[in-house]
Amino acid sequence: MTVSNILRIGVVGAGRMGSIHIENILGIRFMDVTAVCTVVEKEKEWAQKTVPEAKVYNSYDEFIKDGNVDAVVICSPNFLHEEHFLKALENGKHIFCEKPLSADSKTAWKMYEAAQKYPHLKVGCAFPRRFVDSYREARKNIADGAIGKVISVRSQCTDLYDPSPEFSKYIKTSGGIFVDCNIHDLDIALYLIGEDVTPVSAYGTGTTTVFPQFAEWGDVDNSFGLVNFKEGIVVNVHGSRDNANGHHSMTEVIGTKGRIMINGQPRRLNIDVSDSNGTRMIAAPTQMELFSESYVNEMTAYRDWVLFDDNNHGFNLKDAAKAVSMGEQLQQSVRQGTVVPVTY
Repeated sequence: MTVSNILRIGVVGAGRMGSIHIENILGIRFMDVTAVCTVVEKEKEWAQKTVPEAKVYNSYDEFIKDGNVDAVVICSPNFLHEEHFLKALENGKHIFCEKPLSADSKTAWKMYEAAQKYPHLKVGCAFPRRFVDSYREARKNIADGAIGKVISVRSQCTDLYDPSPEFSKYIKTSGGIFVDCNIHDLDIALYLIGEDVTPVSAYGTGTTTVFPQFAEWGDVDNSFGLVNFKEGIVVNVHGSRDNANGHHSMTEVIGTKGRIMINGQPRRLNIDVSDSNGTRMIAAPTQMELFSESYVNEMTAYRDWVLFDDNNHGFNLKDAAKAVSMGEQLQQSVRQGTVVPVTY
């Protein structure tokens, strides 16, 4: 499908994540952005200035039939993922889909099953922590038995406080904090402890102290979740929409012989500032700044998977669907106030 070992990319959605991926692709060898699809005028204008050689489409049905597109990067709103994903498969395109596959597990598993019918296509879901060097090194150490048998994983994803009306509008349709935010923690737990493990039950709770309006949508601004696995492992996740000092993603894995802590301090740079107020670090305001290199790493890995080898480089579509199932059941637990089974 590809021409002269150049992977020709079409990007649907040129907002926050779409623009990040486009700019990263422009700096990666053997990749070209040949098409962009968006109905948002300011995104069209940005794409035309940033990648003037790419064709900009208003219609996804026209975009997906472009013969100069080998792979589609799906950065459209979550509710459009299914349609864009399935049509990409039907038109013989490789797929790099932003997380989550879907906000509901039934659709996520439908997408997973559909992809199995096209084994010649490389289909991945984007979870950037899988492409952070420290997480990769931790996975290797765990697999090598450095901390013994895994007992539990504790992971968090806390975002900088954003009081804007636009943020609340986004939250209303996000699917909930466990599906939108903690899905990173659920996925990285699978990546670290072994992707064949089976979640069996989930309990979620939380608070709406800072954003009381979230309760109207069955959501919380600070989440606390427990997932029990058939293998005897417990995963504990925490999410926040109102972290005061910036973004902080961290993970701790506890085993029978030790523990591994990943990104325990949310440093943007390896700098400590000492003055009359004491010593402090420089925190990252967003995940994109904390893990900026991982977004380039994941796209480079996807290129290698499609063009050069059959190593999936950490992409795992089944885990992406499994993470949606866990997130959805944690969100359901918040609304019901009970432990719920994880089914898929």
